[in-house]
This record gives sequence, C-alpha cells and structure tokens, in this order.
Amino acid sequence: MGNTMKLQLNEDWQLTWEPLYRQAADYFQVKHKRQNWLQSDLPCDVHMPLIAEGIIMEPLVADQCFASEWIEERSWWFKKTLILTDDQLQADQIILRFESLDVEADIWLNDAHLGHHRSAFYPFACDVKGKLQQGANQLFVRVTSGLELYSESDLALIREAKVVYKNEQIGHRGDHRRGMLRKPQYVFGWDWGPRVVTCGIMGEVSMEFLQSFQIRDIHVTTTSLDAVSQTAHLQFQVELENLHPFQTLETELNLELLYQGKVVQLIHKDCCLRSGLNYIAMLMEVPDPKLWWPNGMGDQPMYTVQATLQTTTQVVEYPSFSYGIRTLHLNMDKIPEHQDERSFTFEINGVSVFSKGGNWVPADAIYARVTDDTYEVLLREAKEANFNMLRVWGGGIYERDIFYEKCDQYGILIWQDFMFACAKYPDHLAWFRDEVEREIDYQTRRLRNHCSLALWCGNNENHWGFEEWWNETQAADFYGGALCYNDIAPRLVQQNCPAIPYWNSSPYGGAHPNGNQSGDTHHWNDCMMHADMDKRITPEEYDKVSAKFVSEFGYIGPCRKSSTEMYHNGVPLDHKSKLWQLHTNFFERDAVLAGINKHYVATEQLSTDDYLLYAGICQGVMLEYSLEAIRSKLFCSGALFWMYNDCWGEVGWSIIDYYLTRKISYYFVKRALAPVKLILREQGGVTQLTAINETNSTIREVLEYGFAYYNGSGRQATEVEVELAPFSREVVLQWATPTYPPNEACIFVRALSESSEIIPAVIHNEVFRERILPHPQVSVSNIQACGAGQIRCTVSSETYAHGVHFGLDETIQLSDEYFDLLPGEKRDITIRHREIALTMDQIVPRGIIVNH
Repeated sequence: MGNTMKLQLNEDWQLTWEPLYRQAADYFQVKHKRQNWLQSDLPCDVHMPLIAEGIIMEPLVADQCFASEWIEERSWWFKKTLILTDDQLQADQIILRFESLDVEADIWLNDAHLGHHRSAFYPFACDVKGKLQQGANQLFVRVTSGLELYSESDLALIREAKVVYKNEQIGHRGDHRRGMLRKPQYVFGWDWGPRVVTCGIMGEVSMEFLQSFQIRDIHVTTTSLDAVSQTAHLQFQVELENLHPFQTLETELNLELLYQGKVVQLIHKDCCLRSGLNYIAMLMEVPDPKLWWPNGMGDQPMYTVQATLQTTTQVVEYPSFSYGIRTLHLNMDKIPEHQDERSFTFEINGVSVFSKGGNWVPADAIYARVTDDTYEVLLREAKEANFNMLRVWGGGIYERDIFYEKCDQYGILIWQDFMFACAKYPDHLAWFRDEVEREIDYQTRRLRNHCSLALWCGNNENHWGFEEWWNETQAADFYGGALCYNDIAPRLVQQNCPAIPYWNSSPYGGAHPNGNQSGDTHHWNDCMMHADMDKRITPEEYDKVSAKFVSEFGYIGPCRKSSTEMYHNGVPLDHKSKLWQLHTNFFERDAVLAGINKHYVATEQLSTDDYLLYAGICQGVMLEYSLEAIRSKLFCSGALFWMYNDCWGEVGWSIIDYYLTRKISYYFVKRALAPVKLILREQGGVTQLTAINETNSTIREVLEYGFAYYNGSGRQATEVEVELAPFSREVVLQWATPTYPPNEACIFVRALSESSEIIPAVIHNEVFRERILPHPQVSVSNIQACGAGQIRCTVSSETYAHGVHFGLDETIQLSDEYFDLLPGEKRDITIRHREIALTMDQIVPRGIIVNH
C-alpha cells in the first residue's frame, strides 16, 4: 500500500575468510577472490556455515569449543548480488539497513565504501540513493570479532573486564578486551558458558524505497485508568517525515485502535508537514478497556494499533503492532515499620506485584541461530512455571522482537538490563560514549511500546564492582562506565520512554550497592558463594533474607540424562571425567556432591544415574525452598533466581536446558511460584502460615493443619476456614509448634475441598536421609486419555512419598512431577506425551527410596 516498499536481502549470501591483516584497504583483492566462498543465508554467525560444511565441528558438544577458537583470529567477508529495477531507483530515499553486525564491520556497495560500524546493538543504516544502478548491484561486508583492535595500553583502566580466568577445569574463558567492544559479553566465556566468540551478520538486511513522506515512529503510553468512567487514557506520540527539502505537505493522519479485529477508536488529524521531521501528539479515550495483567493476575488482552498518512494522491501505512493497556509504577516508598528502608515493588494497574521468575541469558552460545520456535518454547514454559517476570541479563543481547512479543502475550514482565556486565567500560573515550548513546537511543525507542517492559537497568553488577571488587586496583578511582549508567542511560530513558522506570544497576540501592535497605540484591555471598559449604547446601539459610527484591540467587544442578548424552556426543558418561567438568559450572566447587551427601546418600560409589537423579532433586529442593522463603517475607517484592535458561549443555544454574528439556528442578520451581500458595515457617516455637492469592478472585477454603506421621499411622490436626482476598499476601494463621518426633513426622497444612488445586505446605525438621520413612507405595488410578497426546491420572499414597516421578521419556511434559504426597493425599496429573507413544501400563509412579 502506498509509497513505501521494503526489499529483504537475507538470502543467497556468500562468505569467505582471510587473515586479520586483510584490512578494509584490501577490499579489491578479496573481492576478486574466486575460491573458498561458502553459501549462507541471514542471520549468519560465521560458525553456522562452517559447521554446515563440516569445516568445524559443533563447538557446544564434547570439548570441541577449543577447536574453533581460530575463528576470532580471522577477518570474515560477506558478499551478495541484488537486482534492482528502474522503478525502485526512482524512490526519493533508499535506505540500506543491517539490523546487527557483530562487531567491527566495513560495508561496501558497488565498490563505494559506505562506512565502518562497531556495534552489534544498533543497526547500520545508510541512504544509498545515487550509489545504485539498474540491474546487478553488489554488497560487500568485512567483519571481525573485534579483539584485534585493542592493545594492553588501551586496557590500562579496564583490565578487570575478565570474569573467569584460565584453569584446568574450563580452559581459557574471559578476555580483558571485551569491555572495549559493543557486542555480547558472554561469548568470551562465563562461569556458565564456553568461549565461542561470535562474528557475523546477526540480523536481517533490507533496502527500503521511500517516496515523499513517511510515518517514522509511533509511541503509545497508557497515562491513566479512570475507574469511575471505566475508561483508559492513551497518549500517542507520532513521528512523521516530509522528505521534500523546502516544501510543506498537506496530509491526513488516521490512527485506529482495534480489539479482536473491531475498531474501538478512530482519530483523524489534518497535518501540514514541515520539511523534515514533525511530531504529533494525540490523546485517545478507550471505553471499557480490557486491561493487560501479569501472568497469574488476569488475562493478557492485546489491542492492535494501525496508522496511515495520506495526501490526495498517496497513502503510506505504518506497520501495525499490538499493544496492551496497563499502567506501570515502581513503588519505592519508605516502609512504614522501618523508615530507613524502602520498598521496591512494581505496580500494574495500581496493584502491587510480587515479581517472580528467573534471569534470562541468550539461548545459544551462537545466538544468531536461535529460532522463533525456541523462543516460543522457552517463554511458554516460563508461563507454565508461573513466572511473571524475566530479567534480561546485561552480558547477553537485546533480544529479537519475537521475545518481547511473546512476553506481552504470556504476561511476563521484563526487567531489561542495558548490555554492560561485570566490567569497567571505557566511557572516558568520546567514541565509546557516542556508541553507547546510539545504542540506548535505538533500543529504548524499539522496545518502549511493549506492555511487558517494566524496567530499564543500567548494568549487571558494575556498581557493586566499584565498591567491592575493583577498589584496590591501580585504577580504583576510575569508575569506568559510570557515565553510561548515571548520565546517558537515564537521560535517554526519560527522553524516549519516561513511563518506564530506570534503575542504575543490579544490584543497586542504599549505602552499599548490594545492601538490603532498598533496591535489589544479588543474594550470593550468604549462600551459594559462601566459603562454608554447609551454608551453600542448606535451604534454611534463605530464611535469613532481608532484601526488598532479590534479583539473583541460585543453585546448580544437572540436565536430564538424554540431554547430558547429547552434549557428551558419544563419550561415555562419567561424572568424574574431565569432559564432565568442562560442562560443569565454574562455581559448582563440589556443592552438587556435598548436597547429595547431606540430603540423600553417600557419594563415594554414586552411579551416574543416581548422580543425575539426586543432584536434580537437590537443585529443586534448594530453589523451591528459597523461592518460598523469599515470597513469605511481606517486605520483599521480588525473587528472580539465576538462571532460567542455558546457552549450552552443562551442570549449571538453569531449570530448562539448552535442548529445551525440563530439568528435574523445573517442577519444584513451578510449585514454588504457584499463584495461590501456602507457605509454612517455624521459629521460636511458633508455626506461621503465609497465604498468597495472586488471582483476581476471592478464595474461600477450609484448611487442615497440624502434624502427620510419615508412615500414615496418624495425625494431629485442626480445621480452620480462611478467606483470601484477591491480590493478597498475608500471614493468616499462627500456632504453637506441637511436640512431635522430627524424623518420623512433619508439620503440614492442606486445603480440604475436593476441587482445590492448592498444594499442601510442609515443614521437615530433618534432612531426607535422616527421616524414618516407609518404602513408598504410590498407586495410580483413573488413567484416561483427555485429548490428543494427553493422559490424565490420579496418584495417591497411604504413606509419605517423596519425589514422586514416572520415569517416562524425559521430553514428555507433566503437569507436576518429583512432588511429595502426604499420607492419604491424592493428586491429579496430566501427562502431555504428544507424538511419543505411551501406553497405560507405562504409567507407574514411584517415590525416592533411601536405605537406612
């Protein structure tokens, strides 16, 4: 429609490589090279065609990451021929656009050097009218990983950029030079990922042909909700451009808001456009608005915004986009009971939200090959695990549009870091500040219309580093990067999307960047990173949390056996082997075996199968308990564990692995984050029940509480009726802790109604291996198909059963697994086996057995 046409240039590229000394000045020499050109489509990390052609092996399996490190020591050259018509050349403006170049790139068109680009985080765009010809045109790109440009003298003030140092376990990860480069920082290696240094054309390439005028941008904000009149007030900021250099242009702007295909509101505005850029503000009232809510708190209805700009002879249409109506506020008021402390609470539509979920990292070490299907699976799984927030960590990438679109769809709020992590950055250099300014300006404009976007954050852990890590170095008084986080970023956020809160760093707040008085905290030093091993593997340590929002904490566990075999690539599994250690997180430091030994069994003769089972359950127990501990603290408003997903297969932090298979711990996290939740804690002879109802409905329930013997021989219990208001979190019950044998019984509370899906809450005062438990006799009944590829059944046990699981194909997804059953408890389970063959007699639940 109208006067804009876009030509996609993503197919039929060719790629070759040369030594690094082949510079841009050697363009003509490389151009005339006749051999060793590989075929490629975009996006293209140079690893991808090399793997496809068998030149390198897949670097993420076995120990093959080391064999491809030569890639960062070459220059990479792309070329493409495109055919243009005379009609296309008549456009008033022709914009060539590379969405992402990683990272140091030179671009030529028909032998004309268009420019040098040095950031993967914003596009290269150039008006190429006058440089094109009818018929064949040739694009050329030289790109390198960027490390070769910087010497030791460049690094004098930022040497702390290296995160993980060379050691026998993981080889050479980390690089001092990475802070000089505006590209993903994790690709140089982290505690949870290998060194696979990316390079290439990472996004789409297009050519846009423009005539006369265009709609450049639309920014929409929900400014207020009026409960009395049942209306939402929206503000639109529209950026228009008249391409004529010295004439005004008479136009009409038409703006439509649709819901489920029907027009809700329509605005016509007469506009006289000046030459160049024009800015139009428009207000819209939406009757009976369908509000967008985070997952678990309500629905995620999405409106559609459409806009056209027309003259008497031409019409231009802006790409339609989805928009969720919601208000957003970050409440940082003083806490009434503690005037020296402040809240850190997100509010959506005026309702306080407990932010729950995990940290997101790029889903592949070679991030250009992450597919739309991978994003769909990961975000749908996050929704099913009851997440309402993901933190996009600052050492990765600004994710592709589909990521944010799916978060809008699934009700997952986004804490969005800017891409700075665990390093000083050279913001004393003017060129670097300019690069950061362009990057942040672009990304804030690109993402600001997403209703899922809840926070912009300046960096990951750099303010904490200024205080704790880098205060004894030669450059201790150089706060490299502070101008980016304390000046450039807040200014551009305020300019481009003032309705989105900004926070300088994570962790940050109070007198100490990782303190507990205000802001967010990374809860590492008191638990998983503590020198005392017992504190690292004891879940009750998380009951001591006093932070107002915990944005990082975690525990390490393995993948399932099928995934572990994939990344071992035919090498026999041996959890004591060097290869196993290569694919084990750097910070594991024997915590996995120590946890198994404390909670389950001695580890001296542990088989690999038992290692995978017990280590997986240990990770689940630690994450479930810690998430419940933090949710039960009424002064705290967030728990985001480290980390949700993974970039390769390893014994690591995630709950869903690189191959998109749920780890055992996934189910523990899903239960811990249930929108309706009972949490028990005991202290000083008093047992306390915190009840959470994040839904928009009142819940009335009869609860039974007391203690029960593991062997099913009896219980002492009392019944009480409770009412849980919508969007509530409160202590609803306290009672004197009864006297009972701690290794033979547990304190519990459960809902009594047959229809209730509320999971019972339990307190154990002994680790599993010290409990006197009968052999679990779990039974299954009511097995029936309930739709294509689904089976439903009821699981029960007359005695206490721990870690109830089915032993099915590890890619089969269940509504719950590795759960505990109280004596006499029943639980309905849905098994989604999809196309995997599954017969009724294969559904055999069993519990964890430990021989005392």
